[in-house]
Amino acid sequence: MAYIGSVVSGPPVTVARSTTISEAAREMGRTGVGALLVVDGDRQVGDRQVGDRLVGIVTDRDIVLRGVARGIGPDGRIDALMTTEVITVPAGMGVERAYEIFRDHAIRRLPVLDGRRIVGMVSIDDLLIRSEREIADLVHPLRDETFAPHREAAAPVVTGRVTAMTATATAAGVTAMAVRMAGFAAPARRRTPLHAHPGDTLVVHSHIPRTPDRLGEICEVRTDAGDPPFAVRWSDTGHVSFVYPGPDAEVRRGGGRAAAGRAH
Repeated sequence: MAYIGSVVSGPPVTVARSTTISEAAREMGRTGVGALLVVDGDRQVGDRQVGDRLVGIVTDRDIVLRGVARGIGPDGRIDALMTTEVITVPAGMGVERAYEIFRDHAIRRLPVLDGRRIVGMVSIDDLLIRSEREIADLVHPLRDETFAPHREAAAPVVTGRVTAMTATATAAGVTAMAVRMAGFAAPARRRTPLHAHPGDTLVVHSHIPRTPDRLGEICEVRTDAGDPPFAVRWSDTGHVSFVYPGPDAEVRRGGGRAAAGRAH
């Protein structure tokens, strides 16, 4: 199964919330992107220094409709135009789940996080391009078999650095490659859906040695049944964000008991 972290094509493009609208527009032009992630700078929380945290997202459409159309000048701050209720996804989430989130929320972009670190952003266009390439990869061997039925199938070529790779032969004679991208370990699949209620604790287990798990109090859920996304107030930053838990997360009830549906 492919993970959303492997679809991220480049580093995140971020701006401080005090950035002016004209500066943000120039940054979009310089980097060739249609959306910027708005972050707060470093600050002290207790005895710890906390790095940039995601506070919003602003698109080129926001600049036009919320800025120019309302008469806000180019010297206005970008945080006056940004969307603050940003839905984020973990890097270890399956790509198939991301399709569902795009469909359910009618959004075009999803920030991808690894813990609280911003990995990048995935758009619906990225997933459509990925799907087109997958279809092409399936069609080409079938085309070769149709026009040259006795030809031996060529060994598949894998580009880029990989950390693990397995190959299995399918019934159609096409070799299927399972690739684990460098930097994204494959977490265990969850057997049951994850549900929660306000007051529960979301625990995101760390896969990095000597790095603590990330905890947050769940403030809001999507339905009475406790479906995601969850609005979570993170204990390390105090910031509230909307998240879809990945397979490396579990919910602990208000009393500390782990809820059904944690990763196995």
